[in-house]
Amino acid sequence: MDICGVLIRAHPDHLSDVEERLAALPGVEIHLNEGDGRIIVTTEGEETEYVGKMLLDLHGMPGVLSASLVYHHHLDAQTAQLEN
Repeated sequence: MDICGVLIRAHPDHLSDVEERLAALPGVEIHLNEGDGRIIVTTEGEETEYVGKMLLDLHGMPGVLSASLVYHHHLDAQTAQLEN
């Protein structure tokens, strides 16, 4: 499993549309929206290529100016079993 923290800069005129699109994505949780275009989200995914694909998807989202990975944690299946 990959858990990521991402800072998104959205065009302020399209902020509500971007927030709706983000909320509709599986594994994405919005934590902060400053109202000036800055949005902080966390994402979770199981696929090996998840982080790269997720960042590309966020960058390509209409109204998004940038998406910066600020945190990444990979938890392999064996470690996850030990923690539970």
